[in-house]
Amino acid sequence: MRQRLSSKIAAAMKRFGPCVLCAAVFFSAACAGGTTAGEKKGMPKEEAMTTLGTAAQIRLDEPRLSVRLPVATSGPAADRLRQALTAPAGRVTAELVLDGIAVSQPPGVMFNVYLSVPGPNPRRQYVGTLSFFGVNHRSGHADLPGRTFDVTEQLQALKGKSPQLPEIQVLFEATDGTAESTPEKAGPQLNRQAGLRVGSVRLGVQGKP
Repeated sequence: MRQRLSSKIAAAMKRFGPCVLCAAVFFSAACAGGTTAGEKKGMPKEEAMTTLGTAAQIRLDEPRLSVRLPVATSGPAADRLRQALTAPAGRVTAELVLDGIAVSQPPGVMFNVYLSVPGPNPRRQYVGTLSFFGVNHRSGHADLPGRTFDVTEQLQALKGKSPQLPEIQVLFEATDGTAESTPEKAGPQLNRQAGLRVGSVRLGVQGKP
């Protein structure tokens, strides 16, 4: 499904060009205006989110960008994370929140978003794809809605059998929407003057054990 939909997006980009790029967070299963299981929209909050790590003022003007999330390894926040990764499904969730997304011009590409573990044997887990249909050169500055995604399974996969979560990064990679795309291939299409920014990325825990 993801490969077929990505091919359609790439075909639309080639046909209409960057002037029809849209400002929205797009996921492969979100055709016809829907959302994926990982994206949380308008869901009731039982209590305030416990923030585990935050990165601010991320400027997406390169085809690949890694942003470190300084996740707590001890104290109440770390305890909440352990609950999220061990509690019955749905009771406590780890969430990735992107706020303050803004753009001034069509970026020319989309951006895949991953959670990753750096090091000699780097691993990563796909979160979603930022896409920008509808923003054209006459739109000017546009502030986009924030998005919240359940990343509990991604963190469980990155943690594996380790006693605690390793260092976590948020990885942004430019893509033209095709299965064969890489940041190197999509890089020449990137409009570095688009002013694409993410005001903050937060990793937190939501819910009651």
